[in-house]
Amino acid sequence: MPSLPDDPDADVLALTRVVGGFGLASLLAGGALTLLGRGDAARGFGQQTAAWGAVDVAIAGLSAARTGRSAPDPTRLHRILLVNAALDVGYVAAGAHVAWHGTTFGGRLGPEAARGHGAAVVVQGLGLLAIDLAFASRMRRHSIRAAAGATS
Repeated sequence: MPSLPDDPDADVLALTRVVGGFGLASLLAGGALTLLGRGDAARGFGQQTAAWGAVDVAIAGLSAARTGRSAPDPTRLHRILLVNAALDVGYVAAGAHVAWHGTTFGGRLGPEAARGHGAAVVVQGLGLLAIDLAFASRMRRHSIRAAAGATS
């Protein structure tokens, strides 16, 4: 993560850029794997990765549209990022279950495609977990400093 000044607004902008970059990379890599991948598992991995990437790019775009407005309260954003981190753990667990068992969702997916989809959810969940925890830590520091400044 890039070194930034101790400024909550700068960290919110950095979070937007990191999520957007992760999303764009996922969208492009997933799209390429969907088109060029060999086998159902590779194509399933690509489809799921591209879908998550599209959602991440959309979230980053909405956040970027807020640029210029005041950043969210660091304490509130810290809590939101911790909730997101808990959800990320759930995504990893669900993806691992689908990948391990080859869950076919009532025959809508073949077992190999399901394994690819599940593995992609694990990768996306782990990536987002790292991002959410890193920025939650930064927002916690901002919250502590703001509280200390308020009592001085």
